[in-house]
Amino acid sequence: MFVTWVKFMSVQWHEINLWPSREVVDFHAPVDFREKFPSNRVVVDGTEIPIKAPEVPAARQITFSNYKNRNTAKALAGINPGGLVSFVSDTYGGSTSDRQVFERSNLCQLTHPGDSIMADKGFDVQDLFAPHDVTVNIPTFFTK
Repeated sequence: MFVTWVKFMSVQWHEINLWPSREVVDFHAPVDFREKFPSNRVVVDGTEIPIKAPEVPAARQITFSNYKNRNTAKALAGINPGGLVSFVSDTYGGSTSDRQVFERSNLCQLTHPGDSIMADKGFDVQDLFAPHDVTVNIPTFFTK
């Protein structure tokens, strides 16, 4: 019964358009954020969720994450500057690189020319977005 409901919810949720318009993003963005990053559309980061090791050796290999040292499922999640989830990629095995998840997601197609996205310093994906005239902001972090 649980699996049936999860499959049903997955089908239903795929029909919901989570991607807000530029006007909605601007309206809900905090003033400081909007002033510093006026073209920012989404803040993205990868996440890994621990899973039980699959019985099939090939599946076990695909889901094993060297970074977490266990079997995981990996996805890319994005929130708009106002704090609402506006993007979730498909899920991949833990051995999939963050760049591969970016490449396979449809995030490039959702953004518009002149937009920017904010990502962690580990995401070297500027070349994926440059043809779409989308900038990738990677904030600098202060060190002592």
